[in-house]
Amino acid sequence: MNTSSQSSTLSMSSIPPPVFPNGPVFMSQSSLHDTVHTDPNSPDALKQNVQIALDHVARIQSLARSCLHGIQNAYQAGNSPAHTTAELAALMQALRSLAEFFRQTGIGAYPLPPTPESQSASSTPPTEHELIDSTTREVEVLYERLKRIQESNTVAVNLLGAADTVSRAR
Repeated sequence: MNTSSQSSTLSMSSIPPPVFPNGPVFMSQSSLHDTVHTDPNSPDALKQNVQIALDHVARIQSLARSCLHGIQNAYQAGNSPAHTTAELAALMQALRSLAEFFRQTGIGAYPLPPTPESQSASSTPPTEHELIDSTTREVEVLYERLKRIQESNTVAVNLLGAADTVSRAR
């Protein structure tokens, strides 16, 4: 296997670009000119940012599949480790780019509750009161779990302390 001839046959055009076609700019060029007049918290901006995030995710999924294919077929004839390495680097850059996009837009901060398969697409999202109740129950469960752990730790410390005083008394 001659890796130098394989890596020389790898053209730069076959390596996916490390960033998305729009480069590091996350909003479309037309929206950049309208940022003075457009509220970044508007529903239209949210929809646009979600669409851009979905495009990022689709690209990441494609790169991940390509990387997986390259790794699974690493020992097959004609597979280039340099190409797989370049795809892994592109995947890492795409993930960093997506994380930065989430930080800049705040899209990553929005909760996306899981939807059971039985719910239809027309089902209504939970109300604020339902979300508060759900969060309160979850916090109470976590608090009770922490309280039980703390009580168990106290019992263990008391037992160890009692065993230590008995061994010193002998």
